[in-house]
Amino acid sequence: MSEKTIQEEIQSIIPDLFPKLEPEFDWELVKNFYEFLKRDNEKGGFFSRNDSEKILERHIIESLVFVWKLKVTGFVSRETNVADVGTGPGLPGFLFALLKKAPHVFLVDSQKRKLALLETEIETGSLSKVKKRVDFIYARTEEISSNFDVVTSRAMVPYPYIAEVTTRMVKQKGILCPFLAQPYQDLEKETEVLSNNGFFMKKEIPIPELEFVGKRHIKILQKNSLPKKGFPRDWKEIVKETKSKNG
Repeated sequence: MSEKTIQEEIQSIIPDLFPKLEPEFDWELVKNFYEFLKRDNEKGGFFSRNDSEKILERHIIESLVFVWKLKVTGFVSRETNVADVGTGPGLPGFLFALLKKAPHVFLVDSQKRKLALLETEIETGSLSKVKKRVDFIYARTEEISSNFDVVTSRAMVPYPYIAEVTTRMVKQKGILCPFLAQPYQDLEKETEVLSNNGFFMKKEIPIPELEFVGKRHIKILQKNSLPKKGFPRDWKEIVKETKSKNG
């Protein structure tokens, strides 16, 4: 019996959603990225032992759905410059480069251990087709000043402090799109952190399609003004506050 294609594997996990995803992505590239994650997982330390058995469900499918949601809701198009911070081996941001109508993608991580393996795969391996639409930035997020249209992040810095760490990267009227699990409860703190750093909550996008891995949603935070005086703060200050917040 022949092996399942990546499309068949994904369809067996999300049968109702897959027909919507199918026309959007280059599936040969999705397969090659999945193979790369499995092959180099140990070398790059991409996933915990528990997670490494669920790369398809927890990482590929989650990221595909995140990318698809931002595309179909009109927040990302071929003309968009997208930066994914704390991307590790390219999750979720590299999946934007696998869209048939892909934006320009900047993958940001201060550590080379994981991301440099993906860069090599793009330079000389099975993902070379995307070379012209992916750039790599090895730097700490809070040290980057840039003008990205969209900045994405999955679990790099606790929410809402991701808004403080990335505010210099997001252009005026640009958006920050954290990919989150549980709803954030402290609405007062959320409003304070967002407004101190120039953001307001434009929209929340629930992702009921991913309930088989747990609650997931995307916040669309628009940068409407420059941060208030004194923001963003030094990284040590932010860390201190996130630690006291999380006990």
